[in-house]
Parts: sequence; C-alpha cells; structure tokens
Amino acid sequence: MRIVHAAIFNTFKYGHEYYSMDRKISNGLIREGHFVYDFSYRDVCRAENPFKTTSIGKGKMNRLLILTVDAVQPHLLLLGHSEMITAETLNHIRTTHPDIRIGLWYVDPLFHTDRIQHLIKRRGCMDAMFITTGGDLLRQFKTPENRIAFLPNISDPSVDINTNHEKERFDIDFIFGGSDSKEPERQAFLKNMTAALGKTMRCELWGALGNPFYTDHQFYEKLSRAKMGLNLSRRNDVYLYTSNRITQLAGSGILTFSPRVPGLEKVYSENEVVYFDGLDDLVKKANYFHTHDDERKQIASAGWDRTHRSYNCQRVTRFMLDLLFEQPFSEPYEWISEII
Repeated sequence: MRIVHAAIFNTFKYGHEYYSMDRKISNGLIREGHFVYDFSYRDVCRAENPFKTTSIGKGKMNRLLILTVDAVQPHLLLLGHSEMITAETLNHIRTTHPDIRIGLWYVDPLFHTDRIQHLIKRRGCMDAMFITTGGDLLRQFKTPENRIAFLPNISDPSVDINTNHEKERFDIDFIFGGSDSKEPERQAFLKNMTAALGKTMRCELWGALGNPFYTDHQFYEKLSRAKMGLNLSRRNDVYLYTSNRITQLAGSGILTFSPRVPGLEKVYSENEVVYFDGLDDLVKKANYFHTHDDERKQIASAGWDRTHRSYNCQRVTRFMLDLLFEQPFSEPYEWISEII
C-alpha cells in the first residue's frame, strides 16, 4: 500500500537523531513491502516561510500536507506526534479521500497534560492511536469510532546494531544517557548512584550532571563500549510507560537496569532486564552482575533477543496496520490486551 508518514524526521539536523522512532517506523513499513512518503512537518513549517519559524509556517504546512495526500493518494496517513497538523486538515483529507485510514503514534509521556491537548482535540479524526503508555490514561482519547492501543518502544536491526551480550571486555561498566534539566530529584539520584558505583566500576553519564549528550553515531559508538546501563524515565509510576532508552540499551545487548514500572514486566520479564527497588538495591545488583559475568551475559542476551524478536520495527508496524485496517491480528502480539 501507499503511506504518507507525517512525523518529525529532523531533516535539517543533518544526521543527528537518525535513530529516532520516526525513521524506525518508516523502515518497518518499507520492509513490510509498502511505499512510504516521509513528510517532515516541522521542517516544512520552517522551510516554507522567510522567518524559518514553525508558528508562521503552520498554515502553509497544513496546505502542503493536503497537496501531498492529493498527489500520493495514500491508503494510510500515519501521523507521528504532529501537533501542528490540525483537525480541520484531517477532516478535509477524510472528506476528499473517503477510503483513507488515519492513524497516529505518540511516544512522549501523558502526564504532561498541557502537551497532549492536541491529541484530545484530534481524537475524532483518527481510526487508531498508538501510545507508549497503557491503562486508564488511554481512555481520554477513546471515541466510539476509534481504537487506542499501547505501543511498545521499537527496535530496528539496521540501527540497534550492537551485540554487547557477546562481549567480555568493556571500556565503560555502567552508563546512563538522558537529561536531568529542572529535575532535582533525578539529579540527586544520579549523583548518589554515580558516587556509589564509582567506587567499584567505571561509570559514564551523558546529558546529565553537566555532561554532554550525543545525538549522532557517537551515541551508538558509546553504547558499543558499555557493559551495563540504566533505564530511568522522568516518572516511573505510570502503567507501561518508559522511554525508548530501554530498547536502545537492551537492544544493544547491554544489561539493563530499570525501576519497577507498573506493568513493565509484561514487556520485559525479570529474566530479560534487572528490576530494582531504590538506589541501594540498584547499587547492590549492579555490583553483583559486575562480578558475575556469565549471569550478566545470560540476562543481557535474553533482553537483546526480546527486543529484536518482539519489538522490531517490522513486527510492530505490522500490528499497527492490522489494527488500522481492522484485520485479524497476524500473530499473537504480547500487548493485545492493551487495546481499547
């Protein structure tokens, strides 16, 4: 089928963040045999006005999306975040293309309620929405006509290329990559963690506690040198929600440590990642696996296999299309129970 995928893509970052969910989803759809036309809506906003701002270019971008759909005649318009694409535009597209399906995926947390109003305003335009959170928080997007589904964070074998579970020697024993801006509790946790683990192993933080963050291939090069890593979201008490850091770590064969996020054991079992309860438990378990390499390899290998087998971009996008086009599910996806 033909698909227009309107997402962020960051064309004008010239290769930075090439590992984003946008490209993994397009890659999965293409590998499933579909034609995908990428529409980088924020870049179009900036490029199509003399001041290079998204606010001024929003109207023209919406008009150009309509022209793109008219030109490609897609079977599916798939939106990634797409907060600038209006309900009026989507209703116009549905009127002029009555057989089209419209879906949306969203990977940011839902607890920032001010940032999800655009999803609520456009819920009536969607055939299905896919969100990296589960449970009752999804009900605010439900209408009698649409379906709302949990979306696992996606891996891509052409991007997540590391196989650290097969290695024995590392330059970095424990890593964390992520921002701590305006997060004093997060800063304190990371500072105390680094102080405790630094007594027995080599730790690196990227993007936190004043350290630089990497958004190009250095990110995966750094991952290739790491033995263990931390998956830590800004909140860890939201059902099934975690950042895509978990697939970047586990999908690299890095032994991944995560707080006990509610429901996350449905995505990764205790044999695939190491769950911890608080800082002391994290330090204790990290030190244990630092000196028990066979057990480290066993769990890291299982996490790598789960990531690439269950959450690879082809399999997850196949699930999305099954739901969007109301087809019988092509296989028993582990998260089918998280659809409303």
